[in-house]
Amino acid sequence: MPPPMIPPKLPPLEFIAAEALYSSIIFLICFLIYHRLREVYKLSDYRGFHFFSNTFLFLGLAYFLRFVVLLLSASGVMFEEISLEGLRGIMAFSMAFLAYSGSAAILYTIYSLLWRWLERFPGEVVINGVALVIALTSLLSRMPLVFLISQLALVFLLVAAIFVNYSHFRHESRSKRAYPLYILLFVFWLLNISLTFRFLPLEFRFAIYTLSVAVILIIAYRVLRKL
Repeated sequence: MPPPMIPPKLPPLEFIAAEALYSSIIFLICFLIYHRLREVYKLSDYRGFHFFSNTFLFLGLAYFLRFVVLLLSASGVMFEEISLEGLRGIMAFSMAFLAYSGSAAILYTIYSLLWRWLERFPGEVVINGVALVIALTSLLSRMPLVFLISQLALVFLLVAAIFVNYSHFRHESRSKRAYPLYILLFVFWLLNISLTFRFLPLEFRFAIYTLSVAVILIIAYRVLRKL
């Protein structure tokens, strides 16, 4: 999931350009992965693909919003035609939506691993409810640390879900093909969580962008060619 939005101070132009390019690439790749997984789900009727595809739906939505906000920043609309209070409101809304969509993406990944134990459980209702609570908490607190802690907690839950699923289904051919995808997603989220640390030099951020794009491209290759 993307890091929370930058405070209302115009960042360097190269930073905005890199962020916009990065966000657009991730959004487009997520759209392709989502479309392919929906096709596989319709052909196989395997519910795990439905939940897993929603991971990339919400991840793509998060990066699409970030791309739009960054374009507004680059054009100067937000900084020249909107008051400071209005700008803060837009940033707060963006942070809340990113917290919601990013949390929903991780929760859908977790549920795609555990749904066979929770078939009678209203999983999607709970996923959206928990994501909404995280978003509202981030909005009301206005503290990036709250967002960071919530995402770290969800990522650790993902690790636990991977181990639980692996211990029961590691001999299934479908599961064997899926585990590398989950591990790559774990790496992707760790890389993006590290972007919430504002003290990172631009060179480090650009390196993380490059690694993140490489990881999501590998995921796309495995989904588009091997599923």
